[in-house]
Amino acid sequence: MKFSIIIPTYNEENDIRGTIEALLKLDYPNKEILIVDDSTDNTPNIVREYANKDVTLIHPGGGGRCEARNIGIHCATGDVVCILNADVRLPADFLNRIKPHYDHSADYVLVSARVSNLGDLFARYISCVSDYDYTDTHSLQWTEGFSCRKASAIKAGLFPEGFALPICAGEDGYFGDNLKRIGAKRVFDTSITVEHIAPAKFSEYWSIRKGRGSGLPLVKRFLEKISLRRLIIRNIAKTFYDAAKIILIIPGLHFSFKVSQYSDRKHKDIVPFFYAWVIEKFAFHVGMWQATFRLLKVNKMLK
Repeated sequence: MKFSIIIPTYNEENDIRGTIEALLKLDYPNKEILIVDDSTDNTPNIVREYANKDVTLIHPGGGGRCEARNIGIHCATGDVVCILNADVRLPADFLNRIKPHYDHSADYVLVSARVSNLGDLFARYISCVSDYDYTDTHSLQWTEGFSCRKASAIKAGLFPEGFALPICAGEDGYFGDNLKRIGAKRVFDTSITVEHIAPAKFSEYWSIRKGRGSGLPLVKRFLEKISLRRLIIRNIAKTFYDAAKIILIIPGLHFSFKVSQYSDRKHKDIVPFFYAWVIEKFAFHVGMWQATFRLLKVNKMLK
């Protein structure tokens, strides 16, 4: 069985070298590494340094992460594709650990994930929120270190692309739900853990949380097919709802208390997590409205 490891990258010069070095230490020989890069920084030059180590650099068409992942899947020659973010570090035995699941007819495999830079506030907050959100793993369809059979990915319709604006968030769950819809067999092996680096700097945290907000209107408009009028009404309602929670303070502190129980620092993280929660809300709504305005602009141009 051959594995194809696919990593879409956009300006990942700070993370990609460590990721590639970890991949080269994988103790499974029958594999390929495909980096689908659309960067404007030094990322492609770093990837080219590994050309003699069977690391392939592919340039996508500028259609965003979904397009990059789909290009990687089409170019893959392996039976199973592992779709990673550029900050994920796989353990050396990762492929040997997931292979038995595919030998026993699994179509896609989920694994546990751990944030490696827990000393940083924003990274620790993201890690604890993830632990809080994913206590029920039965409905989970995507994790860091995700892998699936190439044939199943194609049958599920791949990642959503070809829209007037590239979908920048929410596509993971959509793809996983489609795998479930076609009857693909899921395995969740919590004994396998991959590490990833979460945002540490304010600018990185703001950018990623804003990106999450940007993805929501695009998913609602392009995938769920709701009208622009309904989308705007929904946005207004959500903005007022979250603004009320911030002003009242108590809902945010209550959430921060619950999430802090997953932190080694426990109650000491309640106030820091409340700060991270407020920043997250602001960034999310900025991204949500920016994407909505772009949708309105595109809609006007298409008329």
